[in-house]
Amino acid sequence: MKIKLLVVAILFLAQQGMAQEWLVPEDQKNIENPSEYNLANVKKGKDLYLLNCKSCHGDAGKNNGLPLVPPPPDVTSDQMQANTEGELFYKITHGRGGMPQFETTLSEDDRWRLVNYIRNYSPDTEALLVEEPPKKAKVLASVNEAERVVEVFAEYQNKDSVYVALAETPITIGAQKAFGTLPIGEVLTNNEGRAEYAIPETLIGDEQGMVTLVIDLGEGFITEDVVLDASKVGQPKPTPVLIKEEVLWSTNDNIQTWLLLSYLAAVLGAWGTIGYVVFQIFKISRAGKEE
Repeated sequence: MKIKLLVVAILFLAQQGMAQEWLVPEDQKNIENPSEYNLANVKKGKDLYLLNCKSCHGDAGKNNGLPLVPPPPDVTSDQMQANTEGELFYKITHGRGGMPQFETTLSEDDRWRLVNYIRNYSPDTEALLVEEPPKKAKVLASVNEAERVVEVFAEYQNKDSVYVALAETPITIGAQKAFGTLPIGEVLTNNEGRAEYAIPETLIGDEQGMVTLVIDLGEGFITEDVVLDASKVGQPKPTPVLIKEEVLWSTNDNIQTWLLLSYLAAVLGAWGTIGYVVFQIFKISRAGKEE
């Protein structure tokens, strides 16, 4: 019983110690963020947050973090936003308790981008990344094999439930591989929702140069990817040729070096074996005569 009480007491004291205020050195609190607060950096910070932080802190604004002690604060909470940029950077860098340190796993620039993402929810900062419900969209695409160009038209459903051109929006072009879809490029739609993507000359297809292209509108839209099957727009997949021009035996340059050496080794081995057998027969015969 005493042991159980001792364990409970230790756990309680440990939890209390973790729950204490997280103090940051004075010389670190007011360090300025060298990463510019712009949409690109905030978006990158969001990607980093989803990959490294969401599993514990949860979705922004939903207070659905893991039930740890102490609980990881929501990025939109007063507790999180009360930190200066320097404090946020210090805590992300060094970690504490259940909070891992990211000094060795994330670059300094990426840690500052994470700070930018957290600052996106500060009441004192203009929100650059506004979470909106995904819009319904449609994507049409075709491929011009002769010119090696993918033509795309995209539209989305506006507030009046009318489909209009989706302007100035990035669309990803990918090639379907055995392990998934490999992005090969991105194109931006014009004011009419149209775009053309020139397929790189270096794109490798199957043995006939066939490629299955996948057109993806990305997050923020509800739509299905467009798949263009067996488009002849790639370079033929190189196949290993063991014997040049299908010539097996030859005295000219068509014969492969490895094949020639293998043949000579086999011939020498056969003649060596025959010579050894003849020699042994000769020895036996000679020994019989001497007896």
